[in-house]
Amino acid sequence: MRTQSYRKWLAPLSFAVLLSACGADDNSSSISDADQDLGGPATSKASYTIAVLPDTQKYARYSPERYNVQTQWIADNYKEEGIVFTLHLGDVVDRADQPTEWQYARQAMQILEANAETPYSILAGNHDVMNASQWDNERTLENEPFLKNFPATLQASNFTTFKGTDSTGFNSYHIFSAGSREFLVLALDWRVSEDSISWAQGVLDSHPDLPTILTTHQLLNIAGDDETAIFTDHGAYLWDKLISKNDQIFLTFNGHHHGEAMMVAKNAYGRDVVMVVVDYQSGFWGGNSMMQLVGFNETSKELEFRSFSPWVAAMPESERMPQDQLSRWEFSVPMNFNTRFSNFNQEETADQPGNIEGTEAYWILDEAHKITTTDGSVQFRDASGNGNSLHLEAFNNPEGPRENYFTVISDTPSFGNASGSANFEGNNRTGGYYLTTDGPGLTFSNSSAGKPGYLPTYTIEAVVKLNDWKPEDNKWSAVLNHRPDISQVCQYHELSCTGEDYSLGLNISSLKEFQWVSTAQNGNAESNWSWEIMDDYWYHVAIVNDGQYAQMYVDGSLVMRTGESVGELNGLLVEPGQPWSIGISSWQGAAADLFAGQISEVRITNRALDRSEWLLSH
Repeated sequence: MRTQSYRKWLAPLSFAVLLSACGADDNSSSISDADQDLGGPATSKASYTIAVLPDTQKYARYSPERYNVQTQWIADNYKEEGIVFTLHLGDVVDRADQPTEWQYARQAMQILEANAETPYSILAGNHDVMNASQWDNERTLENEPFLKNFPATLQASNFTTFKGTDSTGFNSYHIFSAGSREFLVLALDWRVSEDSISWAQGVLDSHPDLPTILTTHQLLNIAGDDETAIFTDHGAYLWDKLISKNDQIFLTFNGHHHGEAMMVAKNAYGRDVVMVVVDYQSGFWGGNSMMQLVGFNETSKELEFRSFSPWVAAMPESERMPQDQLSRWEFSVPMNFNTRFSNFNQEETADQPGNIEGTEAYWILDEAHKITTTDGSVQFRDASGNGNSLHLEAFNNPEGPRENYFTVISDTPSFGNASGSANFEGNNRTGGYYLTTDGPGLTFSNSSAGKPGYLPTYTIEAVVKLNDWKPEDNKWSAVLNHRPDISQVCQYHELSCTGEDYSLGLNISSLKEFQWVSTAQNGNAESNWSWEIMDDYWYHVAIVNDGQYAQMYVDGSLVMRTGESVGELNGLLVEPGQPWSIGISSWQGAAADLFAGQISEVRITNRALDRSEWLLSH
């Protein structure tokens, strides 16, 4: 998840605003002195543009001319700038019970209403309703000035893009055309009720192929570091209930919280959602007409963001004060529009390197494959598209911050497809964390007993580095583990084999060797073993089973104690629905010994791979 922001309101541009970013893309740029010489926004090569009007409340109360200048600039320049739609983010006025403020707001928005080619959406912020603590379905609608000044009938009569509202009138949607595409806009209230969530879901379900921009007044806030975009409680509610589970929502905007910040979140399908909070009301003259322009550059495949003040642009340069910023916060976010706007609500696998034929599960433990959560939990998606997402669990009550035991870092080997790795630092004395899944997609074929959970042939790979591994703390820990013991799996598949050990595991022995243990259709056999391995070195481990023997390779070399020397292993058996784990072993069906080191990738395929297909070869 990437974030980016800037919140130093009175810093003049002569001091060159440098964007603060955490993992932001390389195309992000800074706003320099040269921008002050421009008579308008920087020249854009965008295919089309949307305009964003954040909180206008101070203009409606103190400086309506600055509001008028914003909409007039859009009306005058929409063709030249390619502006196809305008988004208002709420807090239209400062005091909902003051008719004069509504009058000024209407005058400004009427400038856009005069031309059917300058459509806009608008929504209510907390300053626009009579009781900001009420949900949208709790209000006395006839008493609400927002609905009197921006009713559905007004929007419908002005713009063909307007398609309707919910029963309250506080939530609306538009469909507009841009280039060769159509886009859906959801404009949601400041306090979206469960009823309104259901309405919005219905709109999305009725237009399942339309890429969607969601606007609301409060979704993201800015953390105390003035840089990091974070979810508000209401934003977490919207993310969990609506945004994360609807893949067609690719872009969100909100105001309310003073400043500007950006987050690139990962939805439930592993795809990017660009989320922006922008609100200039606490700045010079309530923002001094600062607005945002977002260009869709389909040639360079990126979203181009730039904030711009038409009020300052109209001033002679000699009359501008240091506080009169012409532009700010210019950056871009990569987006392949053709890819992002296709195959909605499916796991992102088509372009996933390493997701080869027969992949049953594929875990890449880097930041790019984390799923964005609102409760701080850690989850990784299954890059195979089979739904075996991992989540982080604590073991043995670790004390102190989670970061003392588990982090995602940038260290990665020269081979494979990961851009980072999961770093496990726990042990059985202090406790720690591991990743786990119930493996809903790991059902495989039917065994001789007619039950699912049989994999006749396979290749299991792991990319691993040990760090500060100590036998007394980490012996018999596992890179990959299937938790039920041998007896449980054998009983499930109606075999006579027994044992309290793990039914499947790629482990680190007490002598610091890789060990492969599995239960097969012919029962359980001896383990496969590597030589003694060392710390601070990236290893590739592959277990290849052709249906008769399992053979272990470390860094492409066949180990000594494997294959025929340890006996037949006819595929492998598991019990579907039972936990799979990364970073911990098991004993008697319970989680046991914690791994110490880094893991970047684990992949399970249902065939014996040629070595040219291994992660080691890529």
